[in-house]
Amino acid sequence: MKDKFQTKPEVFLYFIKSDFKEILLRLCNKILEECENCLINLESDSDLTEVDKYLWVKDRDNFVPHKIFDENMSELDNLVLFKGSYEKMRSFGKFKKLIVAPKVKITKFKFFSRFMLFSDTTLTKDILKNLKEKLTKYEIKYKIFYEYGNFKWKLVN
Repeated sequence: MKDKFQTKPEVFLYFIKSDFKEILLRLCNKILEECENCLINLESDSDLTEVDKYLWVKDRDNFVPHKIFDENMSELDNLVLFKGSYEKMRSFGKFKKLIVAPKVKITKFKFFSRFMLFSDTTLTKDILKNLKEKLTKYEIKYKIFYEYGNFKWKLVN
């Protein structure tokens, strides 16, 4: 039986042209400014290593404090990187947002109130129509954005 108080998650889909790491850096800084918690779902060990290093050293005057999921975590950890399926993870109760990197596949929208999915594929009319049909079928609130210039977004739904 479903929990009658559980709300449907919000899904934000971003079709990107810029480097995902650069978008993630900007997004992480915003999340930290707002004192929010967020998990970042990456595809592989190499992606995890690359993003981890990037967030620590990209900006000479600043860094983005974060953890990798298998490290000792505390209540102060707002940004946590991990790889693989979020459905197999444990102990992510305080996290309500999930950022999903390009190439990561998810099959269900559960456990989180907000999903931010990034794709580096080209957005076509057929893809857009298919996405809208699936999300509407499951009564999921969504917004789809297309990056038409460097860090410039257009809502397409």
